[in-house]
Amino acid sequence: MRDDNRSTSDGIVVPQLAASSEAAPATSGALLHSAMPPRSPINALKALQKGNMRWAEGKSIHPRSDFARRKSVAREGQKPFAAILSCADSRVPPELLFDQGVGDLFAVRVAGNSVAQLGLQSLEYAVGHLGVATIMVLGHQNCGAVKGAVEMYPAASPEFLSLIYPAITNAQAILREHAGNLSEKEALCREAADQHVIVGIRQLQSASPFKQLIELGQLKVIGGRYDLDTGRVTMLAE
Repeated sequence: MRDDNRSTSDGIVVPQLAASSEAAPATSGALLHSAMPPRSPINALKALQKGNMRWAEGKSIHPRSDFARRKSVAREGQKPFAAILSCADSRVPPELLFDQGVGDLFAVRVAGNSVAQLGLQSLEYAVGHLGVATIMVLGHQNCGAVKGAVEMYPAASPEFLSLIYPAITNAQAILREHAGNLSEKEALCREAADQHVIVGIRQLQSASPFKQLIELGQLKVIGGRYDLDTGRVTMLAE
């Protein structure tokens, strides 16, 4: 696995999401479990960064996951600070890999982390009714849906695979320009997974009501890739 920066077809430099290797702060367990989730996009991203760092380093604290928290969200309702559109792969549970608690994340999960009608409407609900100000589109290493789409491309296929085809087209163009070799299927799958995240981000950024909220500075749509090998999330675009 490479953790170094890389560039996409949009010219976006890809830094690692976890920007520091510092250990989680030595804060009391009670405070960590009772701390209020962030509300601003900047602080939401920082919370996701820190949580992923703890997960990757084996230092998860499982905040806001106790009995009192469960009773609280049941009584007072949910107020997630971020929405995650991720793959349904059992190895990519958002609450665990970002080390967040009950009611912290609004997770929309579908094989291949594609932006489709039901997922789009779910995210609209998260933003419009729950006050979510940060959406992350999250792809991952060795995604089975991406692999299946690469195998089928460009033939007719189930929708969850054909939705990935635009990303494969983008990935092929990038590999032609930078590598000159499309025979390496692993490289194509990796690039297609990254491009699919970027395609999803662009779809959300151009759709209502997200477009208008982004222009008003009330919403941020970001994207990343989760690496199964390291447990870390790498930013792809924001």
